[in-house]
Amino acid sequence: MLARADGGDVVPTQKLAAEVLQIVEENTISAKEALRRYFLGKNLDYKIRGSVHAYVFEVLKRRNLIDFILQKALGFRNLGSINPFIRNLLRIGVYEMHFKGVHPALATDSAVRIAREVSPKSAGFVNAILRNAENVSVERELEEIRKVSRRRYLALKYFHPEWYIRIAEKTVPDYEKLLEANLRQTIYVRANTIRKSPENVRRLLESQGVVLEETPVEDVFKVVSYEMPPAILEGYDRDFVIQDLASCLVTLALSPEPGETVVDLAAAPGSKTSHIAALMENRGRIIAVDNSRERVERMRARLKRLGVRNVEIRVADGVKFRASADRVLIDAPCSSTGSVRNYPSVKWRYSPQKFQALLRLQRAMLRNAARMADKIVYSTCSITFEENEGNLLKLEDTFSVDRLKLGMGLGGLRRYKGKEFRHADRVVRLYPHIHDTAGFFISRLSVL
Repeated sequence: MLARADGGDVVPTQKLAAEVLQIVEENTISAKEALRRYFLGKNLDYKIRGSVHAYVFEVLKRRNLIDFILQKALGFRNLGSINPFIRNLLRIGVYEMHFKGVHPALATDSAVRIAREVSPKSAGFVNAILRNAENVSVERELEEIRKVSRRRYLALKYFHPEWYIRIAEKTVPDYEKLLEANLRQTIYVRANTIRKSPENVRRLLESQGVVLEETPVEDVFKVVSYEMPPAILEGYDRDFVIQDLASCLVTLALSPEPGETVVDLAAAPGSKTSHIAALMENRGRIIAVDNSRERVERMRARLKRLGVRNVEIRVADGVKFRASADRVLIDAPCSSTGSVRNYPSVKWRYSPQKFQALLRLQRAMLRNAARMADKIVYSTCSITFEENEGNLLKLEDTFSVDRLKLGMGLGGLRRYKGKEFRHADRVVRLYPHIHDTAGFFISRLSVL
């Protein structure tokens, strides 16, 4: 528990985290978006925000194993039948006692006191379940599962759903190392060269206690350590942005020139748009398109802070929008299977129906881009074949695949379930366990 910034009552961060987890569970939004909405208008110290953020992400990261432990503790009662707030409070209690190193009695006592605000009955229920959960031997349970199903064992050991394991088995080299790497988050910062040189940004951050490491991209640094999170430091979203190295490589693949017209067809939140503007030296024309008015308004304010002057922002459907351009960037809506270490909630939201709808959307956006420009960069933060090489196979009568060299990354998948992608050596894949980035697919296409 931490004190409020204004000196008010003590704030139980576990309670706040349970409320945010409930928002994530009941809405199709990321943890980052849920935290943004929850903190809006609240006067909370950055330490409280940081603590809530950590609880939310660490619980979401481990949710399947936490729920497995809770189901063991519940016996015949189904976890899904419990009040959503109490369910997430129990998840936090299990996380504390099994993974955070909090003494079980202290973890239980904290949860019981918070549950008592709901009702005395809830407090008694939480007390009983967490005492049962304390006695669940995770190591013994996992060993028993390993004897029966290696896939389920890996899913629980590394906190991934089994559908993810099935995909990784077929698409990723050393996939068990990928599962492990997905549990570690690496922060990268990109210097906003519209305002400051990379060297000046480095000095700015180092003066605030951030230790940086150079990357193969001149204006991108890896954050090795920090005293305070970069997102609350001077210069954030003005002189520098937090952006994954793989995401920055997408813009380099586009290679926009000053004076050109570029369409960014799924632009929000604007990180790549601002990078395009920097590479174009704020000259030429960028048309940034997104179908959400709320996201567009936040992007508009963000690009203004970043000093972007050559952008036109449109609220429009990326499948139907029309313009004439030199280049189009499609960083497409996707399954985000490459970004689970940054967005752990996506692991628990997959459905075959949604996946097929994403494939149709991605192909429609690619066909639309072909009507606007001859040069296209298509990327996803996905490790699947279907969203990447598979989409290019479906549209091989529309595009040729240009050879892409980015200085890092592997080639694409040549064969998958009887299908052959002949241009595997012309596209780039990046993986968390190999390149310490988000998982990304990047391709550069020419319209036939």
